[in-house]
Amino acid sequence: MNPTPEHLVDVYRVSVFAKELDEKVQRLLMSGTINTTWFSWRGSELLGAVIGRSMRPEDRMVAYYRDGMSMMAKGFPPELLFAEALGKATGPARGRSGWVHAVHAESGVIMNSGVVGGQLPVAAGWALASQLSGDGRVTVCNFGDGAANEGAFHEALTLASLWQLPVVYVCHNNLYAEHTRFSTTSPVEHVVDRAVAYGVPAKLVDGDDVVTVWNTMTEALDRARSGGGPTLVEAMTYRFRGHTRYDTMAYIDPAEVADRRGADPVTRFRDRLLAEGHATEDTLAEIDVQALKDVEAAWEFADQSPYPDVAELHADVLAAG
Repeated sequence: MNPTPEHLVDVYRVSVFAKELDEKVQRLLMSGTINTTWFSWRGSELLGAVIGRSMRPEDRMVAYYRDGMSMMAKGFPPELLFAEALGKATGPARGRSGWVHAVHAESGVIMNSGVVGGQLPVAAGWALASQLSGDGRVTVCNFGDGAANEGAFHEALTLASLWQLPVVYVCHNNLYAEHTRFSTTSPVEHVVDRAVAYGVPAKLVDGDDVVTVWNTMTEALDRARSGGGPTLVEAMTYRFRGHTRYDTMAYIDPAEVADRRGADPVTRFRDRLLAEGHATEDTLAEIDVQALKDVEAAWEFADQSPYPDVAELHADVLAAG
């Protein structure tokens, strides 16, 4: 199950692009160039890249609002995601959904939930559809640690287990649910500690450990595809920025944040690729340069795209009489 060197370099390519895109958006926001709702994924790029790349093209992804790295890794074109975030007509929803609800059916990203936990039972529904139709698809549902305290978590895991649905639930545990530390709201140390109540196989992983996450996802996807039912994966990660751009992170010890930022997982993974001989400095340097170019191309596409015509206010709202 171990990823090949080609897989590892591809994960780096996706991760460094996601990192630079998030950095670009932050600069645009802070300079007042753009104004959009944006939930930074900085710190979780590797996790998202592995999740998206370990899936088959035909598999479905049910995402959540801080999940752009996973969505792009699954195949969501970044220029279209950027355009949708800016409310442009070239976005998949023609600028109506913004970032929070952006979807791209062609790549299999069929939901992006702005409602905490709202995606969990929906993912079970998509998995049930695959089970009934026998299409061989697996649904991967990403969610944050805060969503594990929603009733939808219990409902979704219960049904997924009872019906042995082809679904993989992946908790991105970045330790903080908006402004509250997970440890203050959970009676157990980890989300996976709850899996025994549902009879669901579960695995706790370091979200920055690319090989372990890859193997865990591959095993879970294979189990689901072969009729073995759901898996709950909890990936420990971190967010370098606040819940939103207005969040000063005053509820976190500054030293904790500084330590995490100083150990940037993308940088550490780059070092590992070099140390283990999976890539050369020239190869990774070329990827770094191309990532910056690709980010600028995505920005130019979104920036130059037109806003929707005012007539769009009434399109697809009411059924034809």
